[in-house]
Amino acid sequence: MRKGKKEILYRAAFKLFISRQFEGVSLSDIENESGLTKGAIYYYASSKKELFRNVIEYYIIEKQDLTNKVSLKNVTNFKDFVDSYIEGIAHTMESFSFVTDELSHTNPTKAYISLILQIAQYFPDLNNKYSVSRNNEIGIWCAMLQKAIENGEIRNDIDLLSTAKQFMTIFYGQVFLDALFTGLNICTLSEQLYNLYNLLKK
Repeated sequence: MRKGKKEILYRAAFKLFISRQFEGVSLSDIENESGLTKGAIYYYASSKKELFRNVIEYYIIEKQDLTNKVSLKNVTNFKDFVDSYIEGIAHTMESFSFVTDELSHTNPTKAYISLILQIAQYFPDLNNKYSVSRNNEIGIWCAMLQKAIENGEIRNDIDLLSTAKQFMTIFYGQVFLDALFTGLNICTLSEQLYNLYNLLKK
């Protein structure tokens, strides 16, 4: 029962924070959106700021952690990893459909980036955690590239760190570029990632 209420609360709060940002959301707004009383809300968070932190951790820090976003279960080569990476991004976007479907007047990618930028402002420790997660992501890309070199899948004359950052930059760059328009285009992102992969193949 409590788990259900927590899910309802987090989803409602996330929807409000992503569309109005932290300062534009009141506790009354959260009550109305979630259908929960103040007492129920305070059971899960002692303040609006703590609730904001919990929502940030769940919907941004955890969702964007590569180990949560990408499954390595059926990955046997680097191409599989790129496939899984794209699928993970698409799945993450789909998991936010409860927000994006109701925010037709708002660019969801732009709103999400705006929410990410608030992390450093309100929670420096979470910003550090987010940075650590990005560094871990670089490490995973490097490891997958090294394995692909050893297996003869890609060329061995590449700089691992620079190439890993290139793959990540394609994603983050496409996110930023598409935020200026209608939101992240998975097809365009896939094309860019596969183009880089094809340049690396032997």
